[in-house]
Amino acid sequence: MDLRIIEKFNFVDNIKPFATSLIILIISFFLIRLVMFLTGKVIEITKFNEQREQTIKSVIDSLFSYFILTFAVLNILSEFGLIRKTTVLTGAGIITLVAGLGAQNLIKDIINGFFILFERQMKVGDFVSINEQYLGTVEEIGLRATAIREWSMKKVYIPNGEIKTLKNYFKERARVILEVVVPFEEDQELVEKTLKEVCSYINETYADKLYHIGNISYAEFSLYGIMSLDGKAGGAKYIITGVVNPHAQWLLRNRAYEHILRVFREKNIRIAYPTVEIRQKPSVDEFLPHDLQEEIKMDDLRKE
Repeated sequence: MDLRIIEKFNFVDNIKPFATSLIILIISFFLIRLVMFLTGKVIEITKFNEQREQTIKSVIDSLFSYFILTFAVLNILSEFGLIRKTTVLTGAGIITLVAGLGAQNLIKDIINGFFILFERQMKVGDFVSINEQYLGTVEEIGLRATAIREWSMKKVYIPNGEIKTLKNYFKERARVILEVVVPFEEDQELVEKTLKEVCSYINETYADKLYHIGNISYAEFSLYGIMSLDGKAGGAKYIITGVVNPHAQWLLRNRAYEHILRVFREKNIRIAYPTVEIRQKPSVDEFLPHDLQEEIKMDDLRKE
């Protein structure tokens, strides 16, 4: 009777690791499915670029899956006595330490990349300035780095963790600022009237490129008047501003300047430019009487 009890207990001890391992695997797969479900719900809420979100989801799912399965395997091995239970925690601690010391910059890049993507700070195709150093069109936004194409066609990769300041020129709307300097001698009333006509021309010709809220134009091109008397530029400075769709800001700026130059030429209005005035210091002879100056000249001729 005693031998049967001992055999029974031995059977339970032998089956326990298998049962525990099965439970660990079930819990692990349940956790993986839960992570996938949660990331899917987060993507539905954000309503961002679908392709980009699916990429992020796959990365998150993979990271959590590897971590959960690794932890599960360590626990199963400990159940069979192949490793000690303390080794599981020790292994996790070592992994955390290595990640903390050896991958600080990588983790920083990934975290910053998440913020850039989910806060929609920029997207592919935007024209941006990063850290007041890099200026170009965004071609790639990854979890670790962002790639932009400069005007020189060079492609620059910037780690997301190093992005401190970001200027997005294609974000919702842009203000076009035109500076026109005319000489002080010009008829300022005529200049002001002409520039107002230019504003009306731009608003009518490029109405589809102005920034609108509903059917109302947010801020059409208008003249602010004389903003300064810039002696260095040689005239009075006028400012014209208008709010436009971001992709059209440089097009409208160039077309506006072209039209201003054409209209000014038709109305004979000059554009101011820096000038240099040279004054020659008078000689001492110019202060002498005329008769004395003639006598000095005759003496010079005799000497020759």
